[in-house]
Formats: sequence, C-alpha cells, structure tokens
Amino acid sequence: MTTLAQELAHKTAVAVAAAAHQTALSVAKAAYLNTPATWPAYSAAIKAADVANVKAIIASCAANGFVDGPRQTLFELTGSWT
Repeated sequence: MTTLAQELAHKTAVAVAAAAHQTALSVAKAAYLNTPATWPAYSAAIKAADVANVKAIIASCAANGFVDGPRQTLFELTGSWT
C-alpha cells in the first residue's frame, strides 16, 4: 500500500512530466514547416516526447511504490518493455 506522501510525489512527478511533454510537443510543432520534407523529423520528435513522458511516469511509479506503471504503452511506442 502506498502512503499519502508517495501518492502526492507521484502526482507531482506526473504533472512535471506532462508539462515537459507539452513543451516538447510545442517545440516539435514550431519546427515543423508543414512540408513533406520536415514530416519525418516532426514525427520522430513527437514519438520521442511520448516515450520520454511514459518513461517519466514509469520511473515515478517505481520510485513511489506503485506496481508497474504504463509499461504496455511504452512497449507499443518503442517495441521494448524498458
């Protein structure tokens, strides 16, 4: 069972991860020139932002005593469980 402190720490970590994710998405969108040539870089940047977000949530789950976190989502994004 987790403590209130662990739950609050996890909520804070998820909020920080979400803010970083939104920033990364904004940067990727600003760099995308809406042309076919820039699409691969834009797509890669979005995927990297998604992976970083999920990994931050998984790390917070592990640090705060939660069972496992969203590992299936990570596997679907990267093809890897770690």
